[in-house]
Amino acid sequence: MALQSQASEEAKGPWQEADQEQQEPVGSPEPEPEPEPEPEPVPVPPPEPQPEPQPLPDPAPLPELEFESERVHEPEPTPTVETRGTARGFQPPEGGFGWVVVFAATWCNGSIFGIHNSVGILYSMLLEEEKEKNRQVEFQAAWVGALAMGMIFFCSPIVSIFTDRLGCRITATAGAAVAFIGLHTSSFTRMLGDKIKLAQTFQVLSTFMFVLMLLSLTYRPLLPSSQDTPSKRGVRTLHQRFLAQLRKYFNMRVFRQRTYRIWAFGIAAAALGYFVPYVHLMKYVEEEFSEIKETWVLLVCIGATSGLGRLVSGHISDSIPGLKKIYLQVLSFLLLGLMSMMIPLCRDFGGLIVVCLFLGLCDGFFITIMAPIAFELVGPMQASQAIGYLLGMMALPMIAGPPIAGLLRNCFGDYHVAFYFAGVPPIIGAVILFFVPLMHQRMFKKEQRDSSKDKMLAPDPDPNGELLPGSPNPEEPI
Repeated sequence: MALQSQASEEAKGPWQEADQEQQEPVGSPEPEPEPEPEPEPVPVPPPEPQPEPQPLPDPAPLPELEFESERVHEPEPTPTVETRGTARGFQPPEGGFGWVVVFAATWCNGSIFGIHNSVGILYSMLLEEEKEKNRQVEFQAAWVGALAMGMIFFCSPIVSIFTDRLGCRITATAGAAVAFIGLHTSSFTRMLGDKIKLAQTFQVLSTFMFVLMLLSLTYRPLLPSSQDTPSKRGVRTLHQRFLAQLRKYFNMRVFRQRTYRIWAFGIAAAALGYFVPYVHLMKYVEEEFSEIKETWVLLVCIGATSGLGRLVSGHISDSIPGLKKIYLQVLSFLLLGLMSMMIPLCRDFGGLIVVCLFLGLCDGFFITIMAPIAFELVGPMQASQAIGYLLGMMALPMIAGPPIAGLLRNCFGDYHVAFYFAGVPPIIGAVILFFVPLMHQRMFKKEQRDSSKDKMLAPDPDPNGELLPGSPNPEEPI
């Protein structure tokens, strides 16, 4: 029994302990173990907001490459030494030293054209000297003055080329030197005899040319010249360079304009009778008014009113817009032709003086407004060569006019028919010039109509989704 009870107690042992642990009194609780502190959570940084996608910036425009144009392919008018490197907005200074240049140019014009316009006196002396040897000397002697004046106009295109190449100063100085040498050496000739006695006259006139040599030095360049560098010229053969220079200095583009061709032809036609009174007037007065000894008064009248006409016409032409300036030339040529025809109708010397006053006035108007009209027709860049070609075209008619008048004098025995002939070409030239402004205005209106028609017919490009003609839906542009 003892063994049984011991075994039962051993069997109950673990369960009894468990029950005792469950039935322990509440009054004596054992201290509960402190709970382990929970680890503080590591703060997770909030996620950074993703930046909204930005549109890509527009790519920077590529720098435009500047290419220097080669002058071989574009035959532009060659700038002179005075205008090479000139800025577009450059304005030459006025006043001050400019008045010295004006005086030099006045001396040049007055001395050169004063000598040539007085050729009628030399013509009369030549007739007296050679009349005994040749009774038909009028035709031959007229060639002297005609060639002298004609060479001025004939050399004008060549001189304009030298001016473009060398500049005004060198060209004017060289021309004055040639004139001085020619007049001074002519004073030593003895072929004309002692009756004319031109030695002292030529020596005095040569001093005018010597002064002109000094005054031409005032044509100084306003800006330093910029010579062409090899990089500008490029690699060109000798033949290409020659053709390029030829196209530069013989620029024929001015003849592409119809109005310029008509204008130049009209002036060249009028020049056939322009120089006839200057050559034959002195001899005509000696034949018709033998009692008058002061025939030189007529030349003074022509020169005085010519200078007055140049001053007045410059101011008047500035107030006339555009090509309407040509109407001044039309009026001057009409009066010039009528006054030439009036010379044989004058019965006294006073009437002849009045005619000569109008002749000089017409001469001043005609010469002065020639350059402004050329600027209006072809523009300032081509005006220099346009004037040069015009004067070159005038050379042949001016050379032919006085000999033809002398031939008519030999055929009819007086100068009446010769002066009637001299009045016809200026009137014809005036009629031709009358239509130049009308034709220019008509061509301008036609170009305006054509340009406006082209703008209406030409489709515009599609700028960023704009509606083009023929689009089915009138959507808003993107």
